[in-house]
Amino acid sequence: MLGLVEQWPRGRLLDIGAGSGALAAGLQQLGFAVSACDLFPDQFQARGIPFTVANASESLPYPPASFDAVTCLETIEHLEDQFRFARECARVLAPGGRLLITTPNILSLASRWQYFWTGFFPLAPRPMKEHTRAPVHDHIHLVSYYELRYLLRSAGFVIEDARTDRLRRHAAVHFWAWPKIWAETHLALRREPDREQREANREIASHMLSSALLLGRTLIMIARKADG
Repeated sequence: MLGLVEQWPRGRLLDIGAGSGALAAGLQQLGFAVSACDLFPDQFQARGIPFTVANASESLPYPPASFDAVTCLETIEHLEDQFRFARECARVLAPGGRLLITTPNILSLASRWQYFWTGFFPLAPRPMKEHTRAPVHDHIHLVSYYELRYLLRSAGFVIEDARTDRLRRHAAVHFWAWPKIWAETHLALRREPDREQREANREIASHMLSSALLLGRTLIMIARKADG
């Protein structure tokens, strides 16, 4: 992930869901003024980086426009209120600030195939325990590319890129279905009656039908907070 942000202008950066602090430490070495937050302070081990206990499903404990960039790896799928989270990311970012967010890619061919047969996605292969409150370490809200895009767009972000970290070799065995998926995806998107949304759907199709999203393990979304 460091390679994706090393070209960004250096400034104040918030790492949400920082875990052990490995990413935060790497970002600090790149020259960012890093702050970190997580729900579990005992896990954080990066020395010299300001750390705050925070629940990413609630209001973040930072003033508006506190940061020039935000990173959030493998966290949004654990949150109860993803729309609030997207708005909070926008609130703490300065205009023009960038957001890098990652989550399991449930639109990959392998993921679609497992869901077709079982009704469950690979990283949520069985029902959650109904007799307990959903714990934050479970994947309670897996989110697809177009759903995450909508979350971010509704919070005032402009989507800059959608990619992956690693192609899954075993997903390629399902690539025989690509022509059918290509045709059906374009057909579904062309049914959109709204002209402005049809324009956006061209970009959505280019991302959804890319090798990154069809074969990738992780969905990586890079967005920028609109200036206005």
